[in-house]
Amino acid sequence: MAANVERDGSSGITTPELTTDFVRGIVETRNLERLAQVTGASAIYGEISSVVSEGRPLALVEGIVDKHGLALLWRATDMSDMIDRQSVQPLVGEQIDTLNLLLVARSKALGIAEDEIRRILAPVNYRLGDALSEATSSGSTTNALRAFTKTIYASSVGQFLETYKEGDSLHPLDSSLRRWHAARCLAAFSGFPFCAGLPLAFTYLMGYEVSDLQSIILGKENGLSADAIEQFLILWKTL
Repeated sequence: MAANVERDGSSGITTPELTTDFVRGIVETRNLERLAQVTGASAIYGEISSVVSEGRPLALVEGIVDKHGLALLWRATDMSDMIDRQSVQPLVGEQIDTLNLLLVARSKALGIAEDEIRRILAPVNYRLGDALSEATSSGSTTNALRAFTKTIYASSVGQFLETYKEGDSLHPLDSSLRRWHAARCLAAFSGFPFCAGLPLAFTYLMGYEVSDLQSIILGKENGLSADAIEQFLILWKTL
């Protein structure tokens, strides 16, 4: 075993190589703490260990992992070239904003406490401003969404609120925000052609295309009508 370990100098945590057998062992034993440790990220290891020891829901662990990943993604946008930085930060920042927006709304719908919501919010507030804190502190999903109507995402949120009632599905809002982000990605191609934003926008659009293909396949498999399937599609209303 000693031959298969590496030491993360920044955290002092000893981690084994990610062999197939090791990963299979983690899956079979469901040892989340070991899985966190093998990432070599001391911060996320501490957070996940705390959550697991407290016996908290697995969704909270997933939220912490997502938060960590989004923080790393945002950090990567701080590029040395100004044009590259200005082209990628809006695409990443606005995506993180919409994810935080939906996280707050869904958490309110599930009755999750404010302190737990703050625990898993991505540590990036690109253009939500004070609305993020206001929504997180609100007492209902409706009030949280009303706070977000004060942001640049007001068109999607406001239209959704026109017919929304407490307890309704938030999926239409999710789809609307994805379409909004897809439109922003398409707009990137009308700008300066030699910047990092273009391949990033293309990557996002490819992801939305794959999501649409999955929606079509699953819709057909479940016998949904064309109109019902279209509600789940992102690019067909954007292109």
